[in-house]
Amino acid sequence: MNPCTRFHAPYRTFALALLTAAAFGCGPARPKAQPSAGVAVLPEPYAHSLAALGVPGFRRAFQAGHGSQLGAGDAAFAWALDGADAATTSPVYFESDGVPIAHWWITTASDSAHFEAAVSPVPGATDTLLVASVRVTVVARGGGAARSGLRLHVLNELAGPHYRPWDAIPAPGAAWTWSSGRATRDGLVLGGLADTKSWRVGGADGDARLSATAAAGGAALECWLVDRPVSESEAARITKRLRHDEHVARTRGLWRDWLARGATFETPDTLVNQAWRAALVTLLQGQERSAGGWVPIGNPFQYRDTWLRDGARVVRALALAGQTQLAREDALSFVRYQLPSGALLSQSGQLDGAGEGLWAFEQAASLPPDAAWSKRFLPVALRTGEWLRRQRAQSLALAAKMRVDWPGLLPFGDPRDGELVCAPLVGNDAWAIAGQFALASLAARAGDAGAADAARAEGESHRAAFAAALAREAHADVPPSWGEGGRDWGNCYVGFPARVLEPKSARLAALAQRLWARSGLHMVSYGPADSLHTYLGTDLAVWALLADRPADARASLADLLAHSNSTLGQAEIVSRSGRGFGNNLPPHGTAAAQLVELLRDMIVLDVRDTLDVGACADAAWWAGTHLRRAPTRFGLLELSLTRPAADRFEARWSAPGAPVRVRVPDGFALVRAEGGAADPADARWVSCPAAAGSVTLHVKEAP
Repeated sequence: MNPCTRFHAPYRTFALALLTAAAFGCGPARPKAQPSAGVAVLPEPYAHSLAALGVPGFRRAFQAGHGSQLGAGDAAFAWALDGADAATTSPVYFESDGVPIAHWWITTASDSAHFEAAVSPVPGATDTLLVASVRVTVVARGGGAARSGLRLHVLNELAGPHYRPWDAIPAPGAAWTWSSGRATRDGLVLGGLADTKSWRVGGADGDARLSATAAAGGAALECWLVDRPVSESEAARITKRLRHDEHVARTRGLWRDWLARGATFETPDTLVNQAWRAALVTLLQGQERSAGGWVPIGNPFQYRDTWLRDGARVVRALALAGQTQLAREDALSFVRYQLPSGALLSQSGQLDGAGEGLWAFEQAASLPPDAAWSKRFLPVALRTGEWLRRQRAQSLALAAKMRVDWPGLLPFGDPRDGELVCAPLVGNDAWAIAGQFALASLAARAGDAGAADAARAEGESHRAAFAAALAREAHADVPPSWGEGGRDWGNCYVGFPARVLEPKSARLAALAQRLWARSGLHMVSYGPADSLHTYLGTDLAVWALLADRPADARASLADLLAHSNSTLGQAEIVSRSGRGFGNNLPPHGTAAAQLVELLRDMIVLDVRDTLDVGACADAAWWAGTHLRRAPTRFGLLELSLTRPAADRFEARWSAPGAPVRVRVPDGFALVRAEGGAADPADARWVSCPAAAGSVTLHVKEAP
C-alpha cells in the first residue's frame, strides 16, 4: 500500500463532516434550483464506455458503464429492457458544462429508456457515504404505450472492465434478496427502489441475482444505491431524505461551486472548453482528505494512491487552473515521502521523485507567487536539494579515483515502470536539474539568497554534466537511459517540463519526430506501437509551443481529444486498433493534469522571463478567448483575445508585471502593431513593455 493511504482512517470522519457541512449546510434544507446545461453527446472511441461519478474528499467513486450498470465496488445495479429481441446501450455522457451527472440510453426497435444518475452525499445521512440516485424514463419511440418492461439486476460486482476496491466487502455465500424494495444481503443494504408501488419485485433468477421489474408506460422510475452497503437503519435515513430532483440539484450545485472557484477558461471552441472542465472534474474527483489536509490520487478507481511523478503534475495543473489552496495542500502532502536522508521517494527505485517534489513545491508557491508558502516549503526542499547534491558529489569523487561511465550524474535506478530497465536514467537527471532550479526560485522568493545561489550553481553544474554525457551518446536524439536502452519515458520530459535543453535543440526535434512517426499521430506509443499513451505526448506538445512549432501542438491536442472518451476522460494507454484499455481504467489523473497544462499554455505561457500570449497561433481562438483569475508566476492574469476585423487581432490583459510577447496567428503576416513592436529576431512575435495592457495586430494574409 502506498504510504499516503495510511493517514486516512484517524481523520476521515471529522474531515468529511467538515466537507459535507461546507458543501451542503448543516441541515436537510432543499437545494437551490440548478437547471441542466444539457447533455454533451460526444463520440465514444473506446471499446468500453464508462465514467467516474465521485465527489472531492471521498474514498470511493461510482463507475457508470460499460453498458447500463452502476456500482462503487461491493456490488452493482444493472438495468435491461425486457420483451425486446435486441437492445442497444449508448455510451455514458456528462452534462455540457462538465457536471458529472451521467446520462445514457437503452433503445429497442420500439422503446427507449433514458437514465440520469447523480452522486453526492445525502444531508442527514452518514457524512462519509456517497449515494447515487437514478431516474429511468421508458417511453415508446413512436408514441403511445411502451412495449418493453424494465428489469433491475443486482450484481456481486460490475461486469466488464472494472476494479474491485481493496476494502470491498468479500462476497459471502448468501445471495442478494429484496425486502421492502431494498436489495439486502447479510443484514446490509446496497440500495433500493424509491417507489415500490410501481415495481413488481420478483424472486431469484437462474444465476442467483435478484431482480425487480416495472411496467413501462412513460412513468419515471427511481432507485438508489450507496458506495458501500449500509445498515437497515442508515438505509431508512437515506430513503426518508432522498428525492431525485433534489439530489440532482445538490450534485449540480456542488460541482458548479467547485468549478467556479478557479480560473475561467473560455475559447470559441466548445469542445475545448468542455475538455478543460472535464479535466478539472477528474482532478477534483482525484482528491482525498488525509490527516486534515488534501492529497491527490491517480484515478478514481484503481489508482487511489499517489506517486510523486503523477502528483507533481496534478499540483501544477490545479495551480494553473486557479485551485490554489488545493494545489498547495496537495504539494504539502509530499512531505510525507521524505526519507531521513532528505530523498523524496514514493516508489522504490524511482529517483525522479526528488526532482519532481522540488518542482511541485515551487509550482505551488509560485502560481501565483507567495513568499509565505515558499518559506513553508523551503526547509523540506533544502534537505532534498542537499541529498541530490550528495549523490552527484559521490559520483564525481568516484570518477577521480576510478573509471566511471557517467560522472556527475545520478546513480542507477530500477523504477520497474516507465523505462523498464535498471540503469542510470536520463529522466532522473532531467528532473533533478529542474528540481535544483525550482529550489533556487523557491529560496529566492523566501528571501534566502545564499540557498538560491547554491541551488542555481548545482543546477548549472548538473546541466553541464548532462550535456557532456549527451554529447558522448551514440543515440540520435535523447535516449531513455545512459547507455542501457529501455523504453522512452523520462526522456520525454527533457524539453518540458524539465527544460534541460534549449527548445530549438536538434535532439529534441529528432526525439519528437521519432516518437510521432512511430505512433503515426502526434501522440506517443508506449511499448507496442499500437499502444497510445495519452500524457507522455502532451509534454512534447508543450515543447512544440516553446520551440515555436504551434501546428504540432494543435495536432497533438486534436489527436488527444480524438482519443478521449465520451465524457472527455482519458485512459492512460489505449489500443489504437482494438480501442481497449485493459484494466487501466479512465479517467487518468495525470492525463487530465497535462491536458489542463496544454490548453492553458496554448493561450498563455509563463515558464520564461516573458509572458507569451497566443502561442498556439490559432486564428480561430482569437474570436473570443478569455482567461480570468488565471494564476501565472507573475501574478493573477485577466486576458482576452478578440478579432474586431478581418485584418485585425486585439489582445487585452491586466498588467502582469512582466514583458509580454504576442504571437501573430498562423496564416497571417504582421503589417504593424499598436502597443508593441515586432521582434527583430522573429516578426511572428510582437513584444510589449511590462506596463502595457493591450496590443492591436494589424495583419494581412500571409503569401
